[in-house]
Amino acid sequence: MRILLISYYFPPAGGAAVQRWLRLINYLVQRGVEVGVICSKGGDYPFIDESLMGKIPKTVRVIRCRAPRMSSIWKRVSGKDAELPYGDLALPKRNLSSRLLVLLRLNLIIPDLRVVWNPSAYRTALAELRRIHYDSIITTGPPHSTHLIGLALKRRTGIRWFTDFRDPWLGIHYLKLNPPWALSRYIHKRLEKLVLTNSRANFIISEAIAEELPPARKIVLYNGFDPHDFAGLVHHQAPILRLKYVGQLTAGQDLGWIVDFANLLQRETEISLIGTKLSQADRAAAAGQFRLLDFVPHDQALQEMVDSDLLLLLVNEYEGNQGMLTTKLFEYLASRSPILCIGPKDGAAAKVIMDTHSGQCFAKDEIRAAAEWVNSLPEGQRTNGDISPYSVDNQVDILIKALK
Repeated sequence: MRILLISYYFPPAGGAAVQRWLRLINYLVQRGVEVGVICSKGGDYPFIDESLMGKIPKTVRVIRCRAPRMSSIWKRVSGKDAELPYGDLALPKRNLSSRLLVLLRLNLIIPDLRVVWNPSAYRTALAELRRIHYDSIITTGPPHSTHLIGLALKRRTGIRWFTDFRDPWLGIHYLKLNPPWALSRYIHKRLEKLVLTNSRANFIISEAIAEELPPARKIVLYNGFDPHDFAGLVHHQAPILRLKYVGQLTAGQDLGWIVDFANLLQRETEISLIGTKLSQADRAAAAGQFRLLDFVPHDQALQEMVDSDLLLLLVNEYEGNQGMLTTKLFEYLASRSPILCIGPKDGAAAKVIMDTHSGQCFAKDEIRAAAEWVNSLPEGQRTNGDISPYSVDNQVDILIKALK
């Protein structure tokens, strides 16, 4: 079997967006599947992690095609220190030009800003399909504009095409929190339905998101964890409570809640934000209250998880957030550090945590109950529930069965 993955994000791009398929590809290759990857070159990435390049199997054929960098335009309009927003399209409060740019992005650039990469990726993928026989192509999003490449290739070549949804489309948190205009939402819905109904099957990260998307053939494929990533990592006890949040804070996550929560704890506590980009204002407010680590290589992030007494999972606040399952949740499970989840108690993340006896989930307004639970934890507490259903090995079984 030979498959072609089309993904905007791929190493050396870092962060959560690359982890799902980097893990899956390694296991696919071990099962004898030949894999090619079309990815962007020099794109707008939230992080760069060169260490991930060594985790790409040598047999994988990686074809990179140049992507226009929109961050330079953003900086010219918003200021040289302004970062291109990732996972947050809230209207800036002060800069009028930035507000207009966000409105333009929300309502005229559909489905997302990475659509400017599509012409280059389509030409590159078409040439690759003419050069080498592939049994199937898979497009993964966000950015969901990548799925439009798969749709065009299917129409042109008739190849078997599968989609992979790591997040909802129109239901993604930043569009829920800052909805586009009615006409823009209508276009999103039309494209969403067109993609799902024309693909052979759609891999979705959770049951709740699968139910939310339009009717089509849908297969739940969790992000999963690779136990080999944690081999040799050891937890070291410390005299203080080490509470850590690993990853980027995005729209609908409250930095202030973390501070208020820590003030209710009865033990001396060190709060770490690891790999979290903060605005200058938030960084100034966090100074002295948090241990701040900018983006770190993935292996180091995993060690930070293992060397934690409590891992914090903040589910973005928006209507319909029950289906949200982040990549880091599954790595949190494998670290065996207790997890404190703040989010819907009937959500997908809460179910995974409770089913595996990996921690507790509380609503945001249950801050005192959450603190009481943490205060009751024995020092050095580790988890030991059955997490094997969420291993990448099991997810690859599902993937290969669908691709045959």
